[in-house]
Amino acid sequence: MGSLCFLILINDALTDTPHRWKYVDDSTVGIPINTRQPDYLPFQSTLDRLKKWTENKVTINHTKTVVMHFCTSSQAMARPQLSEGAHPLQLVQSTMTDHRLLCVTVDDRLSWKQHVINIVRTASYKLYMLHRLKSLGTPAKELREVYTAFILPTLMYASPAWFSSLTLTQQQQLERTQKRACKIILGPAYNGYDKALTTLSLPRLSERHREALGKFGRGLLYHPRHRHFLPPDAPPPCCATRHINKLVPIRAPRTDRYRNSAIPSIVHMINSVYS
Repeated sequence: MGSLCFLILINDALTDTPHRWKYVDDSTVGIPINTRQPDYLPFQSTLDRLKKWTENKVTINHTKTVVMHFCTSSQAMARPQLSEGAHPLQLVQSTMTDHRLLCVTVDDRLSWKQHVINIVRTASYKLYMLHRLKSLGTPAKELREVYTAFILPTLMYASPAWFSSLTLTQQQQLERTQKRACKIILGPAYNGYDKALTTLSLPRLSERHREALGKFGRGLLYHPRHRHFLPPDAPPPCCATRHINKLVPIRAPRTDRYRNSAIPSIVHMINSVYS
């Protein structure tokens, strides 16, 4: 009952703030700012209301509370100076280690460079497990199971959020990690990456990521609570005998960064399936 009671206790936090995301005791708040006339008072007001709400309920850990200013404009902007009570909040450019957002590294330029570096580094450390088991004579079939159970989840974690925005170089970085795993598993029998994937019955990571993105999009499409993340259904043509569940295309994006982000990619994927 302890976990349920805690969730009930914090459920009404920031209910008057439209851009908020909560996961157990982690909360993220977003405030849109006009780049031409930046005004951070609404953000500070939100923090003040949160501080008042926490009185006699919970305590905010100000050492783990940071501010990130997302801005891709080339024009110089005044940086926010916000505080939580008497404690000024640190302004960070990237959620490297101590301040990761649910284990995902985000930076203020909305790129995934550091996140890819982190997950490749973590997966590379875990490849030692395969090296050690291989030296002990573990069969390739069992090594494949170890890879899919302990290393592959690191390369797949939260991929619907970032896969569509990766550059070709970043995709190759991830693919090389799986290639190294195949070399370890097969040893002297390794004869090229494509043949190794066929032998081990493994798809390319890009295929796994694309499949996960499509599955996530279909889940949003039919989810009663999260359907609003996607645009509404397209109206059926006047002469149609049945309604095809296509989505209204998102407005033509002004930047490649937005065009390649998760939601537009999901809309394009769903519409291509139902076309």
